[in-house]
Amino acid sequence: MAGFVIAIAVILSQSRAGIMSIAFICFILLNRKVFHKRRMKYLSLVCLALLLSGCYWMKKDSADGRLLIWRCSADMIKDAPWFGHGVGSFEAHYMDYQANYFRQHEESRYSMLADNVKHPFNEYVGVLLNFGFTGLFTMLAMITLIMYCYKKQPCVEKRTALYSLISISVFSFFSYPFTYPFTWIVMLLCIAILTREYVVMILARPMIKNVVCVFVLLCSLGGVYKLVERVMAEKEWGKMSGLALCGASGKTLQDYKELEKKFEDNPYFLYNYAAILLENEQYEESLKVALQCRKYWADYDLELIIGENYQELDEHGLAEKYYDNASMMCPSRFLPLYKLFHLYKEEDDRKRMLVVARTIIDKPMKIKTSAIRMMKREMEKEQTRLLAEENFE
Repeated sequence: MAGFVIAIAVILSQSRAGIMSIAFICFILLNRKVFHKRRMKYLSLVCLALLLSGCYWMKKDSADGRLLIWRCSADMIKDAPWFGHGVGSFEAHYMDYQANYFRQHEESRYSMLADNVKHPFNEYVGVLLNFGFTGLFTMLAMITLIMYCYKKQPCVEKRTALYSLISISVFSFFSYPFTYPFTWIVMLLCIAILTREYVVMILARPMIKNVVCVFVLLCSLGGVYKLVERVMAEKEWGKMSGLALCGASGKTLQDYKELEKKFEDNPYFLYNYAAILLENEQYEESLKVALQCRKYWADYDLELIIGENYQELDEHGLAEKYYDNASMMCPSRFLPLYKLFHLYKEEDDRKRMLVVARTIIDKPMKIKTSAIRMMKREMEKEQTRLLAEENFE
């Protein structure tokens, strides 16, 4: 009954990765216990393929968006195939690759689907990006070792643990379950069940057992210390963010500066700090923090902040570069083009103003909002004015 309730909940949630995980486990169980004839096995495989196709058409735009992410991720993998780009490389570089893709494919069918992306929606692609094929082969070797441990001494409990790992593995093809601690806990528990005889055998030696216990104790103490330190810093940041949202951002600047030492490599904090500095018209300091953030995070919103800082500092060439990059990262967005128009307006570059105005007027709206309609109306007026001035001249 519990399994039935869980399955229904997953289906109602329309989680395609969850549906495929359940379907794959059902496919294994049916072929093991019910479908002994080869014809039935082939039929169940066809049903699984049809379900995969149905999941694609269930949310076609979302699925196509993931295809775009994997297409751009493939370009990243080509640039560092064996050892990857390092931990955190997806957030640091992916959006630049997406921008380059749209520069090369201006009429791409994906342009209306592209968004600000934080995950590759595939854990195996994530391993390739971070550690390359070396990391992937290491992971496959560990999976082979776990399978060996299961086959040496199979039992019902181990089979359940193995099915749980298979379910996580299937889910990982279409989503990012390892961003949640619960997935790690379940995975480690299943691995412990599958390898317990060998772990007990190793820990049976007093010397090894004592070394492992001391190591675990030291790691635990260090982890607790770091956790408490991080929690306190996060609480302080939360208070400052609340004050900033209430319009008291100027009073929190000194606190932000002191907290920067603890979050010097945290892109979310650096982005928040850069935005606060920009709001308080401290453009040079805001630009410095934003460029520091840019080392860890290629992000559409961050590009706009950097562009706006450069514009306020009269570095129009660099401002144009970052506005254009933001526009290429998410081609369906209007704000980068709108900012580009006003940048050209400051330079009194009528030719490029007219080009950008026409682009905004003709661009289809992905989501129809009042803000976009106002931009379009403003551009229509500006276009009429510019054309009238050209005819007058």
